Amino acid sequence: MSFIVAFVHLYAYIHPNVKSAYFIPACALLTDACLGLFTFVSGYLLGKKYHFGDQGDGTIVSFYKKRVLRIIPLFLLAALALWLIGFNTGKATLNGVLCISPFVKVRPMTLWYIPVILTCYLITPVVSRKGLSWCLGSSIFIIAILLVLEKLVPSVDKRLAFNMFFFLTGIVTSRCFDWKMTFRKGTYLKIAVVLLFLLLLFVGQNFSNFHNLWFKRFAAGIGVFAILFFCEWVAALLFGNSFVKTEGGKSSNKNVLAHIVMFVSYASMAVYMFHRLFFWLGEKIFNPTDTTLKWSYMLLIVFPVMCVLSYYIQKTYDAVVSHNGSPSKYKTT
Repeated sequence: MSFIVAFVHLYAYIHPNVKSAYFIPACALLTDACLGLFTFVSGYLLGKKYHFGDQGDGTIVSFYKKRVLRIIPLFLLAALALWLIGFNTGKATLNGVLCISPFVKVRPMTLWYIPVILTCYLITPVVSRKGLSWCLGSSIFIIAILLVLEKLVPSVDKRLAFNMFFFLTGIVTSRCFDWKMTFRKGTYLKIAVVLLFLLLLFVGQNFSNFHNLWFKRFAAGIGVFAILFFCEWVAALLFGNSFVKTEGGKSSNKNVLAHIVMFVSYASMAVYMFHRLFFWLGEKIFNPTDTTLKWSYMLLIVFPVMCVLSYYIQKTYDAVVSHNGSPSKYKTT
């Protein structure tokens, strides 16, 4: 979230002649990899938590209810705000709100990802049931259908199949092994994956055709796991064994950096939803022409303020929808 918001999207505000840093090939690959990683982890966590064939039909209703409460109201508010400031057109906003934007040509900028992940959630009860064979077979069938659709229907968003692939990969992976138990194994393989992704970033930036869809998918796909492994090493370096169990069985942490990470993590969805509005307001308050000054202003003032306010937006919203004032109910998956 921080990379996409504080660099990829912010870049265009600092350099108005460039629509987005996404048009820098290496940034495009990194962005796709970051989104793919979020989608993979989301699929993995939901796959671990829900086995719909084992838990009865009532679980499906509960699942959809939680997905709707978790995302839709804030999404509608963000979509309305971006329409009001002129960032997205009325048609793009409507397509996004109706969640048909992955299949039609006019899509809302920035918020395009929300209908994509909601589409992933929609098919979760179909895939995450019964055994591994059903999960794998239905996943292959869904991806095949999407690839055929994007070939036959030009308006289908090419990003849908990519993110759906990693969402379903996450669900399938959750059926194969417990990631926490095997995550620290295979160090040399992880190093090889990270080095391969760095090579692909170099190739993509300097030699590859940026618009080659399959190269981008392959490179970003490698990047999903390269970033995941890199995050593991950074977490071990920063936090070490600072997480401990309290008497109540809950995790506690005295590491300041860990608290910052958890704070920003909790705020991240609201930051993603509303950062364009914060950037717009930031420019209205102060809009220096000097590039260095504007980077400093946006990164050191606007972005931290955005994170703090987004944290309390999320906390207030979670307290309202949980009915008992406890936001923790909606903090994960």
